[in-house]
Amino acid sequence: SCSTSTQRGRKFDVLMSPKTMRRCLVFAACMASVSSQSLNLTVNKDGSFSIELDGKEWLSGSEYAVDDATASAGTLKLQGPPSTGSGEDKFGAYESTTTVWTSATSSSPLMEASFRTYASDHGLIVFEQKFPNKIDGPAVSVGDVHANFDRCRVAAHASTLIPSVNGYTAYTVANGVTTEHKGMYCNDNHQYSYSGGDANVSACAAECAKVSCSCYDFDASGGGGGGGKTGSGSRTLFPGFQRNTGPSDDKAAFAFHGVFPKMAMTTVGKYTPSHQGGVPLAIYDATDAELPMVVFSPLNFPKAHHMTSTSAFFGAGVKDTVAEIPAGWSQQFVLSAGKGINAGMMAWGDRMLTFTGKPRADKYHDTTSSTLGFWTDNGGYYHYSTGDPKYGSTYEEVLPKVKAYHDSLEIPFGHWQFDSWFYPKDGGVNAGGGGGSVTNWTSMPSVFPSGMASINQKLDGMPMVMHNRQWSDHSDYIHNWTDIPWYTDKFAIPVDPVVFFTRFFTQQEGWGLTMYEQDWMCTEYDGVTHLQTNISLADAWLYGMAAGAASSNRTVQYCMPYPNDLLSASAYPAVTNARATGDYFHSADQWAVGHTSLFYWALGILPFKDGFYSSNNKQVGGQTVGPETNPDRETIMATLSTAMVGAMDGIFLLNKTRVMATCRADGIVLKPDRPVSVSDACFVAGASMDPAVCYTYTTYSNVTGLGRVNYLFENDGTKAVTPASVHLPSAGDNAIFNFYTKEIAAFASSNMVTPGYENHIYAVVTPVVNGWAFVGEADKYVTAASIRFTSVAAQGSGLVAQVVGVPKDNVTVCAASTADWKLVCKMTQFHTASTQAVSFP
Repeated sequence: SCSTSTQRGRKFDVLMSPKTMRRCLVFAACMASVSSQSLNLTVNKDGSFSIELDGKEWLSGSEYAVDDATASAGTLKLQGPPSTGSGEDKFGAYESTTTVWTSATSSSPLMEASFRTYASDHGLIVFEQKFPNKIDGPAVSVGDVHANFDRCRVAAHASTLIPSVNGYTAYTVANGVTTEHKGMYCNDNHQYSYSGGDANVSACAAECAKVSCSCYDFDASGGGGGGGKTGSGSRTLFPGFQRNTGPSDDKAAFAFHGVFPKMAMTTVGKYTPSHQGGVPLAIYDATDAELPMVVFSPLNFPKAHHMTSTSAFFGAGVKDTVAEIPAGWSQQFVLSAGKGINAGMMAWGDRMLTFTGKPRADKYHDTTSSTLGFWTDNGGYYHYSTGDPKYGSTYEEVLPKVKAYHDSLEIPFGHWQFDSWFYPKDGGVNAGGGGGSVTNWTSMPSVFPSGMASINQKLDGMPMVMHNRQWSDHSDYIHNWTDIPWYTDKFAIPVDPVVFFTRFFTQQEGWGLTMYEQDWMCTEYDGVTHLQTNISLADAWLYGMAAGAASSNRTVQYCMPYPNDLLSASAYPAVTNARATGDYFHSADQWAVGHTSLFYWALGILPFKDGFYSSNNKQVGGQTVGPETNPDRETIMATLSTAMVGAMDGIFLLNKTRVMATCRADGIVLKPDRPVSVSDACFVAGASMDPAVCYTYTTYSNVTGLGRVNYLFENDGTKAVTPASVHLPSAGDNAIFNFYTKEIAAFASSNMVTPGYENHIYAVVTPVVNGWAFVGEADKYVTAASIRFTSVAAQGSGLVAQVVGVPKDNVTVCAASTADWKLVCKMTQFHTASTQAVSFP
């Protein structure tokens, strides 16, 4: 073995032969030309290692584990000195160092632990656990598997109490008084404001107090967070990063946890994984304005892995619910270097996608992805409600009237969504939409008496997104498709998901189905023992779903996923988007997609915000009356997410002006070039608040000839807008446009922007070219969308913009001269699909 750093030559005497010395010196010479974002690895003869980022030590480790055998206890032994080698994988040519580990009582290898470094990519290290022989485990009962839930869970909103079979005790909080309910848990449909492996109930109570919760539950048995043999969540460990005596204990870190994965801030010394979460884990230096960082995550078979931690280390391995690790199994992990939070997460995502071969989702993939949509999800008017009975008593009677209303307003909805209300289940449904499992994914006669194809015809062949949930253990598929075996437990899963889903997706002829929404993913995983005990089944389940959808030319949306589900989806092109926040009207900060989008978009997955009410009027007669007090914020977030935009208002309750501010006349949404995300400015030391609740969000459009037009959403209407807010090094030659007041001025080092009536700021920071600041469509949320403006160029003493339009488009294009900073707007009308030039002055 050798160091991959020119600075680490002092350790070359650790293991090196003359041949290895020559190879290392050649590699070090290549590394010398790299001045930043470089990971330098040293592996010592006892298997301990250290990793530098740009010449500074960041991580080190020495612990390895397989079940109860650990290197630190001497029950896991290193078999000879580390060996070196080389090879090639999807990242290119690599140099490797491998340690082989056996139990103290046998010479048969238990685990081969390898490090890989790449001459073509100095910011990458791959770690591999390989198992030459099968490793059995103790029999795992359903109760043991289900005990893998986090110890502490803080409900996101008001909950009912349900008997717990997994050892939880619920605590309700009212008027400052906490009441204990032994043997109960908070039934919040897996929607938690916090979940983690807290050491005691007092720590859990403290997490509740932070968000003024009304219910939290705690598992005092010690099973929460995994209860794994290496400390919390995994059967094996490599890499095991040292802490509390490590080089980066105080460095800032964040990871994603829970259902609709949320960012949680921590430090290296305090990091704790969560059930199927705690990844990706990003570690960064907040004291350095450039925010150097590393990101750690599984690389292959994400559902087979689990993070783990003790007070002495953190790391990852095969999840501790797995009953058998088969001979030849390889579990790989990646450490990716970057600079800046947004750029660093994208660098990690680029490497993940290089490995999987998946392209990032096309935000204009098809009609459903591209257009304004009408949704009936939880929190919307038509979720388990048909509204005012004067419009009908069944969905089949009501929905065509809703569409006729949309048509009368000339709102060009391009797709619709049907939620879980249309299909039969084996039990009731609670207020949050949870409950019974699907028995047959087709319409109930009470909903659509004429069937699914008929309602689609009545909606003029509308492209459809359709919801599904966990599979019943006595579904019609189990009874009727007898050639496909199933694992049955609380819920069910096909033994061969590819065979099942390929057949399943042939059953929706005439439905208009274009996107399959798989909801309650956490419930399915947690309720089927084989998904947890079989090392490959959970990833196979997700692969089969995606492969089946792709075979029918459909896409997939994930809903209620764990972080590990999203990591698995990095390999499946059919999975184009996933819900990034909780249900509308039922979850705190359900509008705030910008943190989770850092994770999703890095993997090429669009972060969907859920549907919303476009109006601030009460919506009497629907499931949720409201009113929505921040409809602009809802609509802006949906638009800037670059996923679908889904209004959910009842008949005669839509706000046409607000809805049409998202799109062209044909319903194609005017999107920025990438999903909105939290600004790097939130992460620099000295920032005014916890980065996880800093709602300074930004995205952009790149316009040929003009440059980058930045869009800034700031939830705090009193906060100054700075160049750092939109990732600019200085104010430069830019202007700032207030979307609400339509004021425009030179961009300065600090800018106070008048908020709108909802008390947030929405502004556009745009380049000044040839004495003019180009705004674009001042009445659209994305004022300079790339699909609207093909170029903006200097012409004479002003500008000329090439504007793309479609029939019925009346496009108002605005700019301001720096001579007087008065906004000048010109309208151009389109009668055919064409491009027109608009000039200033």
